[in-house]
Amino acid sequence: MTAKENILASGIAAADARAVRCRSCGGSDLTLEGVIPDARLFAGRQLAAPLAGGSLYRCRDCSFLFRYPIYSQATYDKLYREGGSETWDETDRIDHQLVRAMLLDHLDKGSVIDVGCGSGRLLMPLASRYATYGIEINEQAARIAQDRQVRVIAKDIGQIPLLERVFNAVVCCDVIEHLPDPLKFTRALLSAAASGGLVVISTANADAWSWRLVGSRFWYCYLPEHISFVSPDWFKRNAQALGVQVLAVKEYVYSPHFSVLGKALRLVLMALFRMSPVLYYKLLPKSRQRNIPVGRGITRDHFVIALRKL
Repeated sequence: MTAKENILASGIAAADARAVRCRSCGGSDLTLEGVIPDARLFAGRQLAAPLAGGSLYRCRDCSFLFRYPIYSQATYDKLYREGGSETWDETDRIDHQLVRAMLLDHLDKGSVIDVGCGSGRLLMPLASRYATYGIEINEQAARIAQDRQVRVIAKDIGQIPLLERVFNAVVCCDVIEHLPDPLKFTRALLSAAASGGLVVISTANADAWSWRLVGSRFWYCYLPEHISFVSPDWFKRNAQALGVQVLAVKEYVYSPHFSVLGKALRLVLMALFRMSPVLYYKLLPKSRQRNIPVGRGITRDHFVIALRKL
């Protein structure tokens, strides 16, 4: 991280909303949702120094939610390469299950590419039905994906327009939130899909009521690699411009799951973190004071969407 970038990122609290533009539609009718706490965790790895959180803005014109300012792409790429390959290698992920179900519902056979495939767990169970491909920047994760019959054909999403073929389906789980311009990224995904092909995306729902409740202190935007946040409404607003038909939307609770009492307790802790991150972490055991703040497993704060390229 350069000194210049740290200075830029730490001065956001005083940023004037009138000087900020929406990274999705370019609009200036924004709501400042608050300051995002600094974080020491990136791609599952503890950092020696915290990354400045920035501020969270919501665009009234297109419903896009985003972090501002953000670091350079070179900085993010370096941090991703240094991340652990096991970060996105969880078993039985609910988003993976839902994406597979949407593929099976809408695609009998053909080729599928997973953009940001990690170690290949998403497509591994489907390798006997489809020709499975992937794009992955982390070299260790890419090697594991290859062993799981996911052929990694590119390292970076910037290489999507350079691919020599198109696919019957393009999928990406928990990727769009890592990119500065989600509209540009969705167009890139569509460019890799054949005419009439599928694009299936999973991410957090920026319109979830729990997110609106705590604003910039929501657990999902605490992660510094998460910089752009969309919703089913954002996709529907942009469907015509993208040239797609929205086939299906499924909202879901991001695991783990808790009892009603457990959810109520975690909602109280979410409210505490909203009021004072410092006090919240002081109440936690020292071993958990660098963890992601409470929030997962409480509400339907994620969704999967299937788009048909027209």
